[in-house]
Amino acid sequence: MENNETIIQTIEEYCINKPGVYESRPFGKYPICYRVMGKIFAQFIPEEKFYKITLKCEPDRAYLYRELYPEIIVRGYHCPPVQQPYWNTINLDAFFDMEMLFHMIDEAYDAVISKFSKKAKAQLSVLSELEFKNTDGEDPDFAILCNHLDGSLDEIVGKKFQRSQYDQYNRRDNIHDVIVAYQKGKPVACGAFKMFDEDHAELKRIYTEPSIRNMGLGLEMIRRLEAKAKIKGYRWCILETGRPLEAACHVYKKAGYEIIPNYGPYVDMPNSICMKRKI
Repeated sequence: MENNETIIQTIEEYCINKPGVYESRPFGKYPICYRVMGKIFAQFIPEEKFYKITLKCEPDRAYLYRELYPEIIVRGYHCPPVQQPYWNTINLDAFFDMEMLFHMIDEAYDAVISKFSKKAKAQLSVLSELEFKNTDGEDPDFAILCNHLDGSLDEIVGKKFQRSQYDQYNRRDNIHDVIVAYQKGKPVACGAFKMFDEDHAELKRIYTEPSIRNMGLGLEMIRRLEAKAKIKGYRWCILETGRPLEAACHVYKKAGYEIIPNYGPYVDMPNSICMKRKI
């Protein structure tokens, strides 16, 4: 399969256009990993001297493809031995059937979501209907959602003057990496991060409209922000939340965040909880 911009773009678009899929690069520039609800189903390396794709696969199907395409399709080359039966690596320099490749990508995606719980599949159904846009702090839809977030915090925490000490750390003009989620063209969720230092991205302004809560969108937003931060070279994500916000703490803990001593501007703020996760 020819290694050129058109073919590479076709493969990338086919992977990213699967329902609920987003891109991540957890190991550096390559491979480009495609995830659904945090789980990798495809790892694509479009380099000229190492033109390969590694796909999730049920063991019996994986074995069949290796038999059909000896030396072209092999056990996952980079995977630990215990995982290799569940992955196939395809040498795209020697593989020329694009239709078959798309079929194997479909199977890789299905192999991942077939293991999801009934609840996770229901959440994926909702997430698949959403459109996610990368933008910045000046985006008007992000501004609308931030206003909704502040109104919600006023109800939970109290009057605005009780939260005014935090305003300086949430200024939208200091936030350059934002994701906004849309449902039928309407903004329903957002999340952002900003640079804390060279190694740490600070998550900010994560919010979901009440009409679409409890469907895993908050966790999905965190996953996508982490993937974007990792691509930009950060090694850790940190965040601050308030002690009264138990629901938020639960979501962050579910995403793998641990409570740490209050950092930076929050050191002397007893109502703050700070958390951290390596990405």
